[in-house]
Amino acid sequence: MRADWVARVEATEGAAITDSNAPRSRRERRYDGSISDLDPDFEVDEYVEGPRKRRVWPWIVLVIFLLLIAIVVVGGVFAIQALKVKDDLQAAKGKISAVVPLMKKGDTAGVEALSKQVLKLTSDADKIVAGPLWDIASIVPGVGANVVAVSETTKATHILVRDALPLASSLLPLADPANFKVEGGGINLAPFREAEPKLPQLSAIFDNAKTHIDRIDMKAIHPYIKSNISQIVDIVDTAAPTLSFAQENLPVLLSTLGADGPRNYALLFQNNAEIRATGGNPGAGAVLTVDNGKVTMRQDQAALNFVLLGPKGRFPQHLADPAEEKLFEGDTWSHSQNYTRTPDFADTAHLVGGLWNQTVGGKLDGVISIDPITLSYMLQVAGPVQVPDETTPVTADNAVKLLLSDTYERFGAKGDLADLYFAKVSAAVFSKVMSGGWDPLKMVEQLQKATREQRVYAWFADEKQQAMATQLGIDGKITTDNKTVTQTGIYLNDSSHSKLEYYLSSKIMVTCSAEKRTVTTTIELHNAVPRADLSHYTLGARNGRWGQPRTTMMLDVVGIALPGGKLVGSSPEKGARKDQERSGLYKGREAKSMLVNVPMGGSKKVSFTSTVPDDATKPLQVRYSPTVGETPVTIDGSCGTMFPAS
Repeated sequence: MRADWVARVEATEGAAITDSNAPRSRRERRYDGSISDLDPDFEVDEYVEGPRKRRVWPWIVLVIFLLLIAIVVVGGVFAIQALKVKDDLQAAKGKISAVVPLMKKGDTAGVEALSKQVLKLTSDADKIVAGPLWDIASIVPGVGANVVAVSETTKATHILVRDALPLASSLLPLADPANFKVEGGGINLAPFREAEPKLPQLSAIFDNAKTHIDRIDMKAIHPYIKSNISQIVDIVDTAAPTLSFAQENLPVLLSTLGADGPRNYALLFQNNAEIRATGGNPGAGAVLTVDNGKVTMRQDQAALNFVLLGPKGRFPQHLADPAEEKLFEGDTWSHSQNYTRTPDFADTAHLVGGLWNQTVGGKLDGVISIDPITLSYMLQVAGPVQVPDETTPVTADNAVKLLLSDTYERFGAKGDLADLYFAKVSAAVFSKVMSGGWDPLKMVEQLQKATREQRVYAWFADEKQQAMATQLGIDGKITTDNKTVTQTGIYLNDSSHSKLEYYLSSKIMVTCSAEKRTVTTTIELHNAVPRADLSHYTLGARNGRWGQPRTTMMLDVVGIALPGGKLVGSSPEKGARKDQERSGLYKGREAKSMLVNVPMGGSKKVSFTSTVPDDATKPLQVRYSPTVGETPVTIDGSCGTMFPAS
């Protein structure tokens, strides 16, 4: 048997070996030069050494060496390509910055020449990142995300330069402020009409670029890469939704500006020195007619009755739901200067609409509200205003102080004269702004700032226009559900009949308890009245009757539960006067108001706590009454788990 086994091994190197006498599990074996795989029943000296294999390690080493050389060479080529892409993109970035000033100057030839240079740079970069090396590098652990970021940013940039820049160049009239001016005041609609048919194409181009930007994992890339691509990422992320909004709403905006026929609007100037829920006492107002972009401030008797007789209580108005009225002081409905005590701006518009019907008559197309701080922001772009019969021009720097403080110190006890002066200056500033000639993009930035500070509100009778106001965040709505946001808020109404709130500052803090499922909204109020000898009209007229110094701010503070929640606590638990404590439902939400006294130089905190219903999972939206300065809003980290992205 041994001789037979050896013969078979010699005859069949590496072939199947069968020992017919071995157990079934050991019959098939294959010789590989080691004894460990042979039948363990055999003694070691029984095995026969097979033929010696050829040495292969030199070839393995050679292959590894060649692979290393290839990797170095390929890596070097990739590095050279990456540097070329970087140089091209940086050069393109520099030239793109030069395009904007040329567009503003209307230099079509200059824009076209520079655009060709930029296109050459981005085309070269785009060809490089489309190569196979970049596909391979994109899957290499540790560097792949960075390669993808550079590659996709390059592709997005090329799309914008190749497709968007020529189209944007055709919109040059929109960049020239001179093209917006209308004789007598208003906005020239022609450039907007020319832009309207081009917006869908431009929007599609940015959407295409965004598909590349969306493939970038910003959390996984190196800070150096992030810093170099962040500008184009931000541009695309911002412009894509903005263009979609413009495409959808430009026809609506044109209609709002009278493109389809005259529009009539009530304009309110809210006086923050006598604070109200959405800003201040709207003692000054105007009636505007807008026809094909041209804005006229009406001075006829009907318009004057609307502006002057409303504050005198000649035409009382009421809310659509009378039950909601008990949350506010009784004189809210009799004088138009109190119409902004309601936190929902649609209620203000409803009250103003009733007054309009009884004074001006006809159709009211909308109600627009701004405050002197917004006017000061607009003057930063429009420039100073010379008010008739006044020596001091109104500027961005002095507008707020002039309107909200100096006016009342100047006229002293003559409140009617102070209100008329406030109205005259506000109208002059607004007319200056409407005369045009300013940079539209900078004006939009200032209005956006005012909107973020909750200083601009609008209501429109037309459903599409009102939907646009909602998208812009200027509808001032008290929400009734938690579908898109979870809204909390705290509001102020002057109760001392004064102009003391010129010296009021506030800040808002929101904290949460996941265990109790509650949200607490707190406002901290500070009274910075400098002295007690301010004018009679500035100091609190009601304070003496209620046992308070005239420098004390008496504020009606209103808290509203979350939609579907319940008010379960407040601090203080009760206000300064029992007869000024009110509660009820407002827009279906539990609400409470109470009087809080803030002495000169002092501070007070007021809090309202609401339960959180199960469906309240959207980000928190905090509403408040804007003061003369900015109101910082802090949402505590404790709210993060309950309301993501708050």
